[in-house]
Amino acid sequence: MANTNLSPELVELVSKLSETFAQSQQVVAAKARIGLFYQNAEATDTFRKVNEYGEELRNKSMAGMPPAEEEIAKFDALREQVLSNELCTGFLESRQVMDDLLGTVNQYLCLAIDLGHAPSDEDVANAMQAQLQAQAGGGCGCGEGEGDCEGCDGDSCEKGESCCKN
Repeated sequence: MANTNLSPELVELVSKLSETFAQSQQVVAAKARIGLFYQNAEATDTFRKVNEYGEELRNKSMAGMPPAEEEIAKFDALREQVLSNELCTGFLESRQVMDDLLGTVNQYLCLAIDLGHAPSDEDVANAMQAQLQAQAGGGCGCGEGEGDCEGCDGDSCEKGESCCKN
C-alpha cells in the first residue's frame, strides 16, 4: 500500500473511484485527443510559441511597459494559429473537460466533508452557484446582496467568501 494517511477503507474506495474515472468514456476520449496533440510537432510547437509570447507580453506589462500594437497583433496572429488548428483546440477542450470533471469530483468531496454526508445533486448545484456568484463579485455567494448574508447563517462575511451553511 502507498504511504498515505488514508485508512485502508478509503484507499479501497478511492481506488475504485479512480478506476471508474479512468475508464469513463469522457476521460478516455479526452486522453486520446490530448495524445494526438502531443504526437503532432507542428501543433505542440504552435501552442508553445503562443504561450511563450503571451508570457513575454505579460512580463513586459507587469514591468510597467504596455505591449505595442505590433506585439498585440503578433500575439493575436499566434493565437489565431492555435484556434485554427483542430489538434490544438482538441487539446484545449480536452483539458477543460478533465479540469471540469476533477473540479466536480472535488466539489462533491469538499461538500461531503463540510456536510458530514454525501451531498445531493441539489447541494452540489447550490454550492456551484454560490461559487460562481462569489467569483463574479456578487457578495458572499449566498444569493443575497453584497456582503449581506442575512438568510444564511446570520454572520456577515467579506466579499467573495461563502457564508452559507447547508
